[in-house]
Amino acid sequence: MVDAVFKHYPKFFRVYQDLYFLVIFFKRYVNPKAIYVVFTQFSVITVNCRNKGVNMENIRKEFESLVYQGIRSHGLDELSSRLLAILYSEPDALTLEELSEITGYSFSAVSTAMKMLSGVGLVDKTKKAGSKKLYFSIQRDMLEMTIAAIKSKNECMVLPALRGLPAIIEKCKNSKDEESEETLKIIDQYYQQMLALDLIFKNLIEFTEKVQKEMGKV
Repeated sequence: MVDAVFKHYPKFFRVYQDLYFLVIFFKRYVNPKAIYVVFTQFSVITVNCRNKGVNMENIRKEFESLVYQGIRSHGLDELSSRLLAILYSEPDALTLEELSEITGYSFSAVSTAMKMLSGVGLVDKTKKAGSKKLYFSIQRDMLEMTIAAIKSKNECMVLPALRGLPAIIEKCKNSKDEESEETLKIIDQYYQQMLALDLIFKNLIEFTEKVQKEMGKV
């Protein structure tokens, strides 16, 4: 049963719950050791969310910090990572002025970072009726983002290799060069790895889509 805390903060809890379900999925099917700490921290936040005496602002900050760590680990700079984490944990869209105030960075720095993030499709920007200000938000469907990321990786790295390697392997087989045998082994090994990744990605996409459908029924 949804308790009084969830009723009072429904938007925030839905944001957190989506990411929590994704972590459960990867914990079970991908690499348990790699995300053990994150999963443990999410479990603590879950308990805190259910505790009516816990300050929800503190919980939101804990969650924001956790999202920041995950984003930062992918190589984004500190400001961009903070901006994405803030947008993910905030229920409503935010302006550049609000983001500048929250982060403590200058308006100019935040504006430059948001221009980059929106340019690569990581954040959405809209205008509200009667206002000239831009409002920024982030895609919160983590399963959809995961599926898109896997498809992108497959299309950019794996599929081009699968299309081009057979011809390269054939040329190598027909070569009379003394080093052709060793080169063929290296190329063929890479080709086999790409075949394996293609199968893994397809199965992962299929399974993630099934999980997404099941979550939609809840």
